[in-house]
Amino acid sequence: MLSHDEDRHLQEIERWFEESDPAFTRMLREHQPPPSNKMRTAGTIAVDVTGALLFLTGAVAASAILMVFGILTVGVGVCLHLSAQP
Repeated sequence: MLSHDEDRHLQEIERWFEESDPAFTRMLREHQPPPSNKMRTAGTIAVDVTGALLFLTGAVAASAILMVFGILTVGVGVCLHLSAQP
């Protein structure tokens, strides 16, 4: 149980949060997850496309090293996709 002074101080802090960042306060009260990061998603898709292009270029040019780099890049993209899941 909080004392009267502690309770008053806590209410002041809550009011300060409501005034300084209402979106953050609303997110905490409604238990909404933070919005997704569109730049991270775009970067992950770019890694996937780059890996696929490396693999296809290696397959057409019969270059094993390009195919290996393509597979590794796609693997990194998969790891990025999995780490972005909540």
